[in-house]
Amino acid sequence: MELHHRNRCGDHWPLWLGGIGKTTLLTKLNNKFSTTPNNFDVVIWALVSKDYHVGNIQDGIGRDVDFLDGSWKNKSVEQKSIDIYGVLSNKKFVVLLDDLWEGVDLNQEICGEMGTRNKIKKDCLEPEKAWELFQDNVRDETLNSHLDIQNLDKQVDERCSGLPLALVIISNDMACKTTLREWKYAIEMLKRYVLPKIENEVFPLLKFSYDNLPDATMKCFLYYCMYPEDYCIPKKRLVEYWFWEGLLNEFDRISEAQMQGDNITNSLLKACLLENGGEIHGEDHVKMYDVICDMVLWITHEFETIENTLFVKVRAKLLEEPDVKA
Repeated sequence: MELHHRNRCGDHWPLWLGGIGKTTLLTKLNNKFSTTPNNFDVVIWALVSKDYHVGNIQDGIGRDVDFLDGSWKNKSVEQKSIDIYGVLSNKKFVVLLDDLWEGVDLNQEICGEMGTRNKIKKDCLEPEKAWELFQDNVRDETLNSHLDIQNLDKQVDERCSGLPLALVIISNDMACKTTLREWKYAIEMLKRYVLPKIENEVFPLLKFSYDNLPDATMKCFLYYCMYPEDYCIPKKRLVEYWFWEGLLNEFDRISEAQMQGDNITNSLLKACLLENGGEIHGEDHVKMYDVICDMVLWITHEFETIENTLFVKVRAKLLEEPDVKA
């Protein structure tokens, strides 16, 4: 299966554009294979990620074919390839590759070599579907609070260009705005965020929600960029980090600060800036959408350029503290 998407003007966007619903579609396929009878012996879900490593993808496959024991982790990429081939060569299987980015695009030639039968074009939502999604999240109470809001919210919807994640995040943020002045202000701010000089126009759109966060929540939100992509973050330990970094200022004791931290995490989950990572070893975890993670890195880069107060480089593998001018 090959996924393409394009905006409403018909221009093609690259496969790796975040927030269009690729992972949601693959999740539905995975759940379908897991809950209904099918002809496959094995269903494999593997994350590729931007800074992909073949060994990590092999580990994802290994989990689904019960390979992850002590000896497997010590094997080379070549040895793992032989093991995977040995198990799957006599089985009928499906592989769902999620989080493909630029540089690993499945173009027409590769899909032809793989014997692809059907190619599904994943587009942004058409105006009617986008409007339905936006309305579902804003809620009738807000839409009916003023006669002119129903006309203005279509303008907000149009600024999202049919991108599902932007529609969900911005509509959730607008759900609590019930005055005409708030909506007019939001539209003006959204117009300013979409600037020609920004290479990825998704970031400014999503930053609209970030700019509406309380100051303490903003600082904690930026902290997430310290974690690798697709990393499940333990909520309790994260709040402890926030406390010792001085980001939580309502309480002096960590046991009480946990309440403030939980409140911040829940607000980010409700705003769809975070997603649940599930329970691992009895502890709740959270994750950050890839496009949101990149937006956070973009924001920290802007801070570095403007204020020289913050810098982040993912997977830089520093061996010593860099020399930074105060």
